Amino acid sequence: LIQSVTRALDILEFLKLNPGGLGVTEIAQKLDVAKSTAHRLLASLEEQDYVQKTGKDSIYSLGLKFIEMAEVVTENLKIVDIARPLIEKLSRDTGEIVHLVMLDGNEVLYIDKVENASTIRIYSQIGRRGPLYCTGVGKAILAYLPEDEVDQLLAGVTMQPFTEYTLTTPEELKQEFQTIRANAFAYDNEEHERGIRCVAAPIFDHTQKSRYAISITGPITRMSDDILREYIPWTKETALAISRKMGFNPPKS
Repeated sequence: LIQSVTRALDILEFLKLNPGGLGVTEIAQKLDVAKSTAHRLLASLEEQDYVQKTGKDSIYSLGLKFIEMAEVVTENLKIVDIARPLIEKLSRDTGEIVHLVMLDGNEVLYIDKVENASTIRIYSQIGRRGPLYCTGVGKAILAYLPEDEVDQLLAGVTMQPFTEYTLTTPEELKQEFQTIRANAFAYDNEEHERGIRCVAAPIFDHTQKSRYAISITGPITRMSDDILREYIPWTKETALAISRKMGFNPPKS
């Protein structure tokens, strides 16, 4: 299986270097495999739109899937550039860690993090993943997704308790979504990591969808109820500013 994956990736590299396309015989020679093996690999890639076959001579080139993937990668890079100065300011103003995450499968992926001298070491790191159901950022995103998509995402997750405060059933989580949508922010009250609290808000893009979120995160010794309430408007305003820069057009009240 690993060898097949490696050979499929080699094919994509060959086609990248040969934008005019290659025939199955040329690809088989480059891979040093039988023509039937190359054809089988190409058929699998073509079925998933990673390669396309054109012409009577069956010339293969990179498929349209890469346009779709490039758009996703470009948007992810764009949001980091857009959000960075805004989350840096939020971290300076609060003295706490500020996270930027994206929805990735049935997890959140930390794509940026701003901290300063007063912040403490916690679980999050850029490139690390976290659960959707018990992080403030995860709940902020989930609350605005269609219910069937939420069900699909949660179906692939074991809602294990990280602390005694973790919500461990979809029913409990969906009940909290009503509050999140009504107030446009989410809390993490030591649900993922003991001693850590946060307030989070969703980020919307030009399609009016929420696939990103930010949070202010700190130790419970500094994140009292009063402080969390103070940080709510700052978090929401920063998330909305990023959303507007992403092309979001909020509905008029």
